[in-house]
Amino acid sequence: MKYGIVVDSSCDLPALRTGGDSIDYTKVPLKLDIGDKEFVDDETLDVPAFIEELYAYKGRSGSAAPAPYAFLEAYEKSECVFAITITSQLSGSYASAMTAADMFLEEHPERKIYVIDSRSTGPEMSMIANRLAELIGEGKSFEEICRAIEEYRRRTYLLYALQSIENLVKNGRVSRLAGSIAGILGIKVLGVASENGTVELLHKLRGRLSVYDKMIVEMLERGYNGGRVIIAHCLNPEMAGYLAREILSRFPKSSVEMMPSGGLCSYYAERGGILLGFEGRPREA
Repeated sequence: MKYGIVVDSSCDLPALRTGGDSIDYTKVPLKLDIGDKEFVDDETLDVPAFIEELYAYKGRSGSAAPAPYAFLEAYEKSECVFAITITSQLSGSYASAMTAADMFLEEHPERKIYVIDSRSTGPEMSMIANRLAELIGEGKSFEEICRAIEEYRRRTYLLYALQSIENLVKNGRVSRLAGSIAGILGIKVLGVASENGTVELLHKLRGRLSVYDKMIVEMLERGYNGGRVIIAHCLNPEMAGYLAREILSRFPKSSVEMMPSGGLCSYYAERGGILLGFEGRPREA
């Protein structure tokens, strides 16, 4: 039976850890707009150049969810499909994926599909995708995988450390009042993807390392005890490496992976932003 894992491009994971040719892994790109110029958030996007152009432009910018037919084309490749999207609270990607799922089952009633609203983005989506690949490799049934991945999602979290939240404010993802503090010299913002999939600001911190040290404290408070960690960064490998070393110094047997953020996450995280996904204690059902 051919399995497919479909993600939108807010998931930065370039490839699955396991599965190989037995799992079709497909990214459906969002689109990014700077004025009248449109960028497709796929593997051809030059993220550093995109960020430079974004900062040089003083007018309107934004992002657009994939159309349902883009998801449907990805679904068609497999008999059993798992789709993961950025939180439905911040994008229409989940709605498009669900519309495509209805179209898919209408055309192929014998096939199976399960669409997951990650209520998050970036590294947490990457963790869900990798866990799905592991569950498929264990030979579980489609229904068993659906139940197991929902249990796993109760244990995954996303923290973010940002040097600027200008784009989050401009696009209505956080309030202008909350965003005003980020313009103060030296202030960095630490936040979390909330349980309902919104952007929740936790702390405003000053100092070169304070926000990253506090990020590790927040991980521990959410029950991190040496499990999987994925760190995505927007043009900030130095601080991503600092976090990785700090985590490994406390939990030498933990699995820590670093990767550059793609277009969509870089657009909102902005230059220097860090997104960190990890496994912690289960949330209450």
